[in-house]
Amino acid sequence: MKQYVISKPDLIHNIRTIRSMAGDSQLIAVLKGQGYGLGLIEFATVLREEGVDFFAVSEVEEAVSLRNAGFDNDILLLTATTLEEELRAVLTHNIIAAAGSEHGIYTINRLAQELDMTARVHIKLDTGFGRFGFTPEQLSQVIETVSACENIQTEGVFSHLAFSFSDKRKDVEAPFTRFVSCVETLRSAGISLPLAHICNSCAFLQYPDMHLDAVRVGSALLGRLPLTRNYGLKRIGSLRSSVIEVKTLPKGHFVGYANTYKTKRETTIAIVPVGYKDGYGVEKSRDTFRLMDVLRYCYHDVRAFGSRLSVTVCGKRVPVIGRVSMYNVVLDVTGLDVKPGDEVILPANPILVSREIERIYLEQ
Repeated sequence: MKQYVISKPDLIHNIRTIRSMAGDSQLIAVLKGQGYGLGLIEFATVLREEGVDFFAVSEVEEAVSLRNAGFDNDILLLTATTLEEELRAVLTHNIIAAAGSEHGIYTINRLAQELDMTARVHIKLDTGFGRFGFTPEQLSQVIETVSACENIQTEGVFSHLAFSFSDKRKDVEAPFTRFVSCVETLRSAGISLPLAHICNSCAFLQYPDMHLDAVRVGSALLGRLPLTRNYGLKRIGSLRSSVIEVKTLPKGHFVGYANTYKTKRETTIAIVPVGYKDGYGVEKSRDTFRLMDVLRYCYHDVRAFGSRLSVTVCGKRVPVIGRVSMYNVVLDVTGLDVKPGDEVILPANPILVSREIERIYLEQ
């Protein structure tokens, strides 16, 4: 038995806390990665029950799934795709498109003409991330292109912060200032942009003066953030499984692949059918940090070498010994009355947990 269990009351607490912090800014709930691993439709349902009716996703398939599930609220596709097949699906399902290039705008406009409709669009600006979007030097191109397209309705403008998790304001000040300047230029040129948004979860929590017209919040709803403060948010969800075998190993016996662990005494072990195939013991890639950050993480990795993961069984924290294998982990349960069938609670990031594992929302 393997399930990822989500505390619905804790999730509701996070939603209400974030809505309060958002104040007058529109809250756009980001549901990328199948709702950060919580289950796209299930997560969206709880959000809608709590009055959040503006969603954002990264893949066309996610937006279409929401529509097919009966969600008729605003949905923004954050990815500024220019593929006609994807854009056609966006338009036919009344999804708000992100436009980050001249080619993208013209393609959206042409498809909207063919479908005899007006496309809803948010302009994507690149103020330092280096991915999708018009750069500040291309604002005249934005003005000229949007003005020439009669089948486009611009409803917003947004950008993304590369270092929003920094607690040093200077790391976000420059791209934020560039964004605000770009928005002012576009609005002064007569481009209608009711919603301007740049804050993601970390920036939303740390820099409330940057909220603007709307904020995009995703990981904060799960209480999972690379910040020292939790801002009153609760970390929700855990991976649950059961012990399938208990046995005793003699002193000096190796455990797991590569002989990385040897028992120091007679040891009672419990085996749990959860491994890295399920997303346990896996971490998100560290691909967004400066050289200094990379060196700092390497330093901590060296210091943590040999340290153990731990889980909860029979209400007690116990160490995982040996390496996490594809299908199993081994626990040191010496001195505890552990038997096959006992529940095991494993901390795990839901976005990394296999989609094959059932998600359960607990009401209490």
